[in-house]
Amino acid sequence: MIPTEVKMEDLSGLEKLQPTLILHLVFADGDNNVSRKIALHRRVYIRLVDKAVDEYEEARNLILAQIEEGQRSTEEMTRDGRYIYMFKFVDHMENCIPTVRRILRFLDILKGNQEGLLFSRTIRKQIESLTTPIVEVRNVVEHMDKRIQNDGVQENEPVVLKVTDAQDGVVIGGQSLKFSTLSTLIKQLHGLGQNVAAWRAASSPAT
Repeated sequence: MIPTEVKMEDLSGLEKLQPTLILHLVFADGDNNVSRKIALHRRVYIRLVDKAVDEYEEARNLILAQIEEGQRSTEEMTRDGRYIYMFKFVDHMENCIPTVRRILRFLDILKGNQEGLLFSRTIRKQIESLTTPIVEVRNVVEHMDKRIQNDGVQENEPVVLKVTDAQDGVVIGGQSLKFSTLSTLIKQLHGLGQNVAAWRAASSPAT
């Protein structure tokens, strides 16, 4: 589907977390009293949040580019041809969704730490309420080969991600994900990431 409007929230204002983490580690000895496992999990969590934001924004920019492309004159399209930006949109969404799923796995590990890194119960509940469609769509994307092999794809169900008819999300193999769900989840994970990047243990880790 060629979109005519963008219904993806602009997340370009979210700051990069990796520079904050690096500064914290270098100038504040941020790994002091932190176990090696938690320190490594933190690094990956922060990197993946930045990646998820980047992939989301790239996908959004491609929708904007596709809309702008559709506003070109017939003469221009006849002369220069037409570019389908939505092919690359699919690529970036396929990167974004599994990345968010990976972040959730690292969050599960980090929130179980015993070293003083705290996660608001309210925020955790909000994140949990948003995870089901992410997991379902990610699973379809990752295992589409098995679905096809087992005749698990119904007639008219897309086998690659496509924008929904309402242009408010993506759909694949009968599972859909609203852009608002994805953007809200990324913002929540980014907010936690700000705390994770700047966190410093107050005492020696439990043994």
